[in-house]
Amino acid sequence: MNEQKILHLDADAFFASVEQAADPRLRGRPVAVGGAKRGVVASASYEARRMGVYTTMPTARARKLCPSLVIVAGDFEKYERFSRLLFSYVYDFTPTVEISSIDEGYANLTGNRRTSAGDIAETIRRVVRQTLKITLSEGIGSNKLVSAVASKLKKPDALIIVPAGGERNFLASLETKWLPGVGPKLAEEFRRAGLPRIGNIAETPPEQLALFAGNQAVTLWEMARGIDSRLVIPDPPAAKSVGEQETFERDSTDEHFARARLRQMADRLLATLRAGQRTARTMEVRIRYNDFDEARRSESFSEPTNLESDVYPVIDRLLRRAWERRVSLRLVGLKFSNLYDAKFQDTLALEWSAESEGRKEGWETGRLGEIGRQAEVPRGRRYDAAGAVDRIRETYGQSAILRGHDLFLKTGERNAESGDKSSSLASTGHSTFPSPVSAFPSPVSALNLRSSFSFLDSLLSPEAAVREAAERGAKIVAL
Repeated sequence: MNEQKILHLDADAFFASVEQAADPRLRGRPVAVGGAKRGVVASASYEARRMGVYTTMPTARARKLCPSLVIVAGDFEKYERFSRLLFSYVYDFTPTVEISSIDEGYANLTGNRRTSAGDIAETIRRVVRQTLKITLSEGIGSNKLVSAVASKLKKPDALIIVPAGGERNFLASLETKWLPGVGPKLAEEFRRAGLPRIGNIAETPPEQLALFAGNQAVTLWEMARGIDSRLVIPDPPAAKSVGEQETFERDSTDEHFARARLRQMADRLLATLRAGQRTARTMEVRIRYNDFDEARRSESFSEPTNLESDVYPVIDRLLRRAWERRVSLRLVGLKFSNLYDAKFQDTLALEWSAESEGRKEGWETGRLGEIGRQAEVPRGRRYDAAGAVDRIRETYGQSAILRGHDLFLKTGERNAESGDKSSSLASTGHSTFPSPVSAFPSPVSALNLRSSFSFLDSLLSPEAAVREAAERGAKIVAL
């Protein structure tokens, strides 16, 4: 049996390189692609990297390090177009291509016996450089692990070929962080245990590695020895999406009900994206009428996101655009596609004083619910809040924290069970959102607070607000 020949290709500083390719005035200059809404660097050209600018750095700090830095807002339609062109050249040599992200992927070249894998890789690099004006780094090995490490080891614009049988020696001298599944924390634990190199992992019995890596131990031990049985699975970019759909028990003409169900789907799907450190740029709402006719409407965000605050308004807009006929619905569905690594997320500022560094770059004005008051809400805090909700729900269940649409649906279910049809969501007639007070079991304590930690209306901290509400006998506190 012939040894596998797996090519891994990784575009160098992809977003920034595409901007330089599209605008000759940017070539040779330090360029950073920064979010229009997020004050972080998503991609930095190698000219900028030599000045200390790197991905995820706040753009305010990047400007200080490199005063000549050119910051360009992301153009994701352009990046997706370049990505399709890039991989079209790979398909010229093999149909077995796995696109793992917008700027990197694998190709199994084993079946191409006319041309050597090295010649194919060089041809792809040359054609991409000549036509797209960007560079690639490539690695060739007998499996996905070795080829991926080889492509990233000497970026940019490099090709490394690891001969069959040389996998273990190639990996041995590298730090453990190069192994899949070894993050900074585990790498530091290995270092403290006297296992700083992949070769050290290969020589350590799996039962000892399990003290640090748990059930990953056997897999890490095998990979450290150059063993990786993962296959190159062809998967076109259009198939990379997450979605849900729901068929109603009864056909419904209730727009609030349909919207609430779509928002619940969004909550689950966005939590899945955040868990995988992914963001989505395109969202689609699908509806099915009672006569089985369907309608779909989609919209792309200016930048990839996994935040509910970005998604909810678009859900409302797409639902209204899709629901053109005055006919009841039997199904609604939601899908997120054009998935990206979460490069645009900025981090939580632990104190409000952090705004001095990133206020102009990473903050935006947000509207707080239905009270209509404007407040400055840093996106990093939104990500942190979303992550906290995910962790609480994972630990204590979905009902541990409920949003407005969750309460709306629960109230309707409770009314339906008790025979109250006035606001039953199971009916086919329209209903309205319950009033804020009627949604809660009594007694209710309405507190108007302003906190030094948030946008509330009292000097009470959130903990103090909860204690005061509990003293008044309230079962639920909404902040």
